[in-house]
Amino acid sequence: MLATLNRQLFEATVFDSGALGLTTSIVHQFTVAGIYSATVRKDGKHMGNVSFEVRDDATSMQLDIDLAKTQQGSKDGCCCGTEAGQPVSSKGYVVFHTTSGTGWSVHVGEGKQASFDSTRLTKGDIFALTLLEPTRYGIENKLGSAKGSVTVEFSKGDAKRVSELKPVMVTAGKKFDPENFKLIATQGLVFRIETDARIVISRKEARKAEPDKGRIRFQRPRIVETRPARKAS
Repeated sequence: MLATLNRQLFEATVFDSGALGLTTSIVHQFTVAGIYSATVRKDGKHMGNVSFEVRDDATSMQLDIDLAKTQQGSKDGCCCGTEAGQPVSSKGYVVFHTTSGTGWSVHVGEGKQASFDSTRLTKGDIFALTLLEPTRYGIENKLGSAKGSVTVEFSKGDAKRVSELKPVMVTAGKKFDPENFKLIATQGLVFRIETDARIVISRKEARKAEPDKGRIRFQRPRIVETRPARKAS
């Protein structure tokens, strides 16, 4: 059997809150009870619709919706009772993410009265992601003037404490706070939205061919082909 590796996890150079990929997600709170219908797009192309229910008396505080599971023309694209097993509370949150591909977006509601549009985040929304490549990235709000940068690092010492790392929190208002910072590869990065925003993070520098002294090489996992052991003759 040949082991498979999703290379998109390591080859992505742009991370866009309005075009979700494998290591990105958006969190939104729907505070008004009701049944919501969401239109899902990939690279601007309509892929299908998905519906979910928000209730004041629901006990579930989080509903995860995998946009990649939406199929064009699907009649059973309802995640209510499927994704989370039950409706989500009006005090809880809906998490939009994808397990396949890039370029995903979601639009909840119709026209200008839409209750949520992932290509235009608003106050209270959250954009979360994970950066794997140790290098420098530029950060920009495409709907505003805020700019910043993040340097991703990874060393032997970092490898020992990855599981203990807490996400880095960034406030996205007229400016990013903090504007320039560092984090460890695989450490969570969370943007708390304070103004209209489309957050785009782009790689600015290629990874060094050789690591600095005292650091370990950050390599992609190798694809290893395994075969059944031969029987003794």
